[in-house]
Amino acid sequence: MSKTKTLRKLVNEKLQTVPGETYHKKASKTATYPYKVFRLASVAFPNIDRDDMELEVDLWNRGDDQKPLEDIADAIEALFNGTVYPTPPIYPAFFRENRYDLDDPDKDLQHIQLHFLVQLHETEE
Repeated sequence: MSKTKTLRKLVNEKLQTVPGETYHKKASKTATYPYKVFRLASVAFPNIDRDDMELEVDLWNRGDDQKPLEDIADAIEALFNGTVYPTPPIYPAFFRENRYDLDDPDKDLQHIQLHFLVQLHETEE
């Protein structure tokens, strides 16, 4: 399995331990609130012996009470802040970068976006 696919599987498994459905890149049209959508993107850092990636997690909920979504965001930050999840042949280290409370044109929707740096070390199998 490729390193990116292995990382995607690991992130998906970890996010599934937090309330709400988990989706990669795009939520299902039948998704129920709250839910999470995550993406991985490469970050260019030349002259280092690792791959750096960005993990972006969008959290969505409907309603006036912000607390459930904030609790989910807190739980995800606890999962991915200063943690290493050895999954041979990859050894990803996660570090929290940013947390944004975003406005949506639909005032009934709540949206929090989380960003993490993933330092991805790889060993030969």
